[in-house]
Amino acid sequence: MAGAPSADAERAEFEQLKGTFLSSLNHEIRTPLSGILGMADLLLETNLDDEQKEYVQAARLCAENLFHVLNSTLEYSALEAGQLKLDETEFSLREMLDSIVGQEREKAEAKGLRLLSSLEPSLPETVIGDAGRIRDILLHLLDNAIKFTPQGSVTLTLSSDYDQLIASVRDTGIGIPADRQAHIFESFRQGEMGLSRSYPGLGLGLALARKLASLMGGGIEFESQLDVGSTFRLRIPLRQPAAQPQVQTAHSPRILAVEDNPVGQMVLRHSLKGRAIELDVTGSGQEALQAAGTHSYDLILMDLQMPVMDGFATTAAIRKLPGYRNIPILALTANCSDTVRQQCQEFGMQGFLSKPVQSTELWSAISQNLS
Repeated sequence: MAGAPSADAERAEFEQLKGTFLSSLNHEIRTPLSGILGMADLLLETNLDDEQKEYVQAARLCAENLFHVLNSTLEYSALEAGQLKLDETEFSLREMLDSIVGQEREKAEAKGLRLLSSLEPSLPETVIGDAGRIRDILLHLLDNAIKFTPQGSVTLTLSSDYDQLIASVRDTGIGIPADRQAHIFESFRQGEMGLSRSYPGLGLGLALARKLASLMGGGIEFESQLDVGSTFRLRIPLRQPAAQPQVQTAHSPRILAVEDNPVGQMVLRHSLKGRAIELDVTGSGQEALQAAGTHSYDLILMDLQMPVMDGFATTAAIRKLPGYRNIPILALTANCSDTVRQQCQEFGMQGFLSKPVQSTELWSAISQNLS
């Protein structure tokens, strides 16, 4: 029939609609999750009795698990569609290791497991890579190890082999049956399908970890013995940044945080409390523009999705102000799609942080951009 859309056009339209839906779903779930996790952290720093602390920790763990399921599903969808791109920046291996272990320790301790970690002294202080994706891989490997380890310990070790970073996750778990080892990296599979009720999950963790490692030019190998445990090793190329002179500042850096969500504002203040900075928080693009015109800031944290004047429009307007052409602006957003990442680069933002942001991850990004 003349004028009827072709199958290719319909398929392209469907993929576009699906991408828009997943992007909206991502934002709508990440935003409240970020608030829940942040407020739980705030609550844990108050004077709780042991019973109250246990309840808050359990609620926080549930929120973390929900975030992990969401992240895995969206990441898998993007990988399958070939839409996942790397975002390489300079980052600290020590800070990443501490952040990951801090996030996973509660899960391990809830099962009575010891979570251990070590960093080879010869590793460089900072490296270049996609810190977010490397972090995702290690979280998948640790989650898998904790899930299938009923007692004993899980150990994460970072080391190097010439120009490769090696991250090893060793557990004292149930091990993988020999007849299942050829299939563990397949999507929606677990080491033993009959154990799915005892060991719940989507069966995406290891598949995602290997796909992400391959995307970075690396791979994952493993060895396992039934009833003894397993060791998974991530190998990816290791790149070091060029040496740069340290810039000494005679004053405490002044930072502007632009966040329209009151809970998000509270979480940001808490995350940066005690740091040697001056922090101003505004609730809209218009307020941020006014603040930037009144004060001189060394760095700006910019929420992207805001009413009236979004983060991109606010960034463009601030860049036109005297003295702000090269000031670091870091995006804070619940929408972590590659399209949004690309937009951030096009608008001249120096960094991209997806919510919920760990305090150590936030401070690491700030420190690197202020140095």
